[in-house]
Amino acid sequence: MTGKPSGCNSGATADYVERVLGFYQQQHRSTPVFAPVEDPQVNTLDPQLNALVEALRLSAPPNRPNDGMYSQWQILPAIIPSWTSQCAGQAMTPAQFEANPTTARSVVACIIRRELDIELRDSGNNEMIAVRRTACWWMTGKPSGCNSGATADYVERVLGFYQQQHRSTPVFAPVEDPQVNTLDPQLNALVEALRLSAPPNRPNDGMYSQWQILPAIIPSWTSQCAGQAMTPAQFEANPTTARSVVACIIRRELDIELRDSGNNEMIAVRRTACWWMTGQPSGCNSGATADYVQRVMGFYQNP
Repeated sequence: MTGKPSGCNSGATADYVERVLGFYQQQHRSTPVFAPVEDPQVNTLDPQLNALVEALRLSAPPNRPNDGMYSQWQILPAIIPSWTSQCAGQAMTPAQFEANPTTARSVVACIIRRELDIELRDSGNNEMIAVRRTACWWMTGKPSGCNSGATADYVERVLGFYQQQHRSTPVFAPVEDPQVNTLDPQLNALVEALRLSAPPNRPNDGMYSQWQILPAIIPSWTSQCAGQAMTPAQFEANPTTARSVVACIIRRELDIELRDSGNNEMIAVRRTACWWMTGQPSGCNSGATADYVQRVMGFYQNP
């Protein structure tokens, strides 16, 4: 960069050195050769890995033409030949990688499996710390240092999607008829409270159904709870299925919170509402999230 080994402590030269270091750490940790991962189904028995791979995809910026990044995971082109050589059995160009979403997911899973294993080991098998550190590494090339600013926001976003995805991994029996829940007034009351608490469903607002659900999660939830993956448009067009799917997902989360709260109904409902809003069952103690939880509680207690 400068022709001198020192003096890169500030400004553009320091930024450049940090960027090189980030790529170096990604490459250096990528040196072991992994068995090729040619089929994404090889990871179906690892819900932890699947959840994190999907969370990274959902947290990536939109994939725009000529933005210099590749695949739905928005990967820098320089690393793609190395990663595909390790994890897909052959080096691929960025364009080839971009054109093959199946291979892209498999390669990301292969790389993330390695990094997640490192962080699980280094954290004493603490799942949340390991996921946070892996997300930080994915963003910056380092597993630490994402404590403030944009990198901290990114890690929190990944963690939120991870918790949604990870809790969604069990396969539930399809819920195709809302009448199956008529004997569960607690569940019915909460599902309806979430509907009433949602913002109005406006055309082209980027949210779907009367529960205002983000589109990225709909295929996964409908696959689990309606027996087949649906597009957001299909989900939007079928209010009966939408209610059934929401009930299926909320039943699972409410059961978790009832168990964790010692069967305290009000605490469980509050935590479930917080999870629905943020992806995490805690942290809704002030501001807009606290207002939302209170709104849900009001509708829940007065159906």
